[in-house]
Amino acid sequence: MEKSNTSVISKLSENYMNLEQGIIAQLNIDAENSENIWLPVFRRMVPTKYNLETNVCIIDSYKTISPKVSIVIYDEQYTPYIFNYGTLKYIPIEAVFAVVRCEKERDESKQEFDTSKDWLDKIQKLKTDMNAYVRIQQGLVDNTVDKLYEKLQNQIKKESNKEPRKETQTSTRPITILCAADKVDSEQFDIVLQVQKIDGNEKLTKKVANEAASLDYWYEQLNHYVNIGHYDTGTSEILQQLVYKGETQTERTLMELNVYKNGVKKEGEQNVLLSLTFQLNQLLMLINNPIFFPHASYVRAFNEVGGEA
Repeated sequence: MEKSNTSVISKLSENYMNLEQGIIAQLNIDAENSENIWLPVFRRMVPTKYNLETNVCIIDSYKTISPKVSIVIYDEQYTPYIFNYGTLKYIPIEAVFAVVRCEKERDESKQEFDTSKDWLDKIQKLKTDMNAYVRIQQGLVDNTVDKLYEKLQNQIKKESNKEPRKETQTSTRPITILCAADKVDSEQFDIVLQVQKIDGNEKLTKKVANEAASLDYWYEQLNHYVNIGHYDTGTSEILQQLVYKGETQTERTLMELNVYKNGVKKEGEQNVLLSLTFQLNQLLMLINNPIFFPHASYVRAFNEVGGEA
């Protein structure tokens, strides 16, 4: 590589390192405004096909509503419905690609993290639904769970010697990110960002749960997510049978996407924001497009509630 090109790459990397220091300085001055500090950071990381909103709630067609979310990365192209109540916004879970919780203040007590864990538990209770009627390249698809299962069984009976067509998405979930006010010891969140002192200097650090796991693991997690008690037993079993298992296996990992200052793999030398940019976008590409929006399921939810306040 020519020296001039090397210099450009080096300056790009250095720019991300400088951005980290700017974030640390802002958080030290105004931690109470953390979501507005992190919002432009995430906005510059993800492609423009995604929208970002602050302080919104997430809703599902089972009438479950999340606590307020600091930052949501969501789709508005394939899932156009954003429900409004005055200035409040409620985004359907089917549209949500990532959620970010920004802790407001530095608090070494366990209570602050317990609050984050409780928040995450409520996010994980949200359920997407397979109940859409949509045209795709191959034709019209009616993708209710029961109809897809019936079609699967018919395919198995008619062509027992062939692999039946299955689904590459059955139950999606958002990537979960915690921008922690201080050090936390948990792998509950997919990604934890926090400011820590290393060798006497404050640095932004990143912890990714299952960072060394194959990207196959992340594909399963994000596109075929079934939490304990997420669905009733019958639905969970059917969803598992509908999962397409023929994807090409890979040994690629998120760990391979870490960038280090001067190429030295050492604690405190990671270019956190540049690494996160590559890792987050890799995860977003595994979801790619949201699960088909279940119009009828949300209509059912509104009709079941009616005008009751």
